[in-house]
Amino acid sequence: MKYLLSFLLLAAPMCAQWIVNDPVNTAVNSAVQAGQAANHLETMRRWAEQLEQLNRQLRQLEEQLAVQQRIRDVIGDPSAAGAGVALRDLGAGDLARQYGETLAAARRLANAVDSLRRTSEGIYQKLDDRTALGREFTRQESLYKRYAAVERQADNLAAVQTQTDERAAGLQADIAATLEQLRAASTQAEVDKLNGKLAALNGQLARVDAQRRDEEGKLRAQQILNENQAAKERQDYLEKQLAEERQTLGVVGAWQESMKVTPTDYTRR
Repeated sequence: MKYLLSFLLLAAPMCAQWIVNDPVNTAVNSAVQAGQAANHLETMRRWAEQLEQLNRQLRQLEEQLAVQQRIRDVIGDPSAAGAGVALRDLGAGDLARQYGETLAAARRLANAVDSLRRTSEGIYQKLDDRTALGREFTRQESLYKRYAAVERQADNLAAVQTQTDERAAGLQADIAATLEQLRAASTQAEVDKLNGKLAALNGQLARVDAQRRDEEGKLRAQQILNENQAAKERQDYLEKQLAEERQTLGVVGAWQESMKVTPTDYTRR
């Protein structure tokens, strides 16, 4: 009994150090670890593929930029050409050119005497300063200045039409030549450059047409003003006639009232 108790006391610590081995748990843990490692490897592989794709895209962009740079070195920058083509090919003076005189200048330079002598290349007769009796008289030139303004504006319109016709013909020729160059363009940069030039030419042509219409509008405006003034003067003349008649009747009536005729004012002969 004594020996059995001693054996149990000595065996108790030894039993606490025994290792329990679970084969099923070990297999599961190993499978999980293997799956995680496989997933990690797959993720790394996908990242590597994505990085390689990005590198290929970057190399393609670099090649495209190099091509664009070579194109710009050869034929110029399309964006810069779009901004500078108007000034270089059309000229700053052409873009800001004003055809003819302004309406104020045409009115200021209108000469009544020249209007009286105007024949429009033999269409009209000169207006001389003589009456039907062949005697000279002095005209009121201010009354004819309005007609001189219309004629001055008509001359200005004719000059503008001549100038704009020449300019429009030149612009149309440039547009036709640019269209031919556009058909033969081999790169997108050259197409963009020619499109910018074409837009500038069309804009200049539209501006020339607008200036011509403006001059026609000025002439119509001056004619309307003259007609309006003539209507005002006719109305003024009629009102003055009526006023003079009333005033004359008033004066005659007052004179008649002042006259007192009696029988003694008459004498027999």
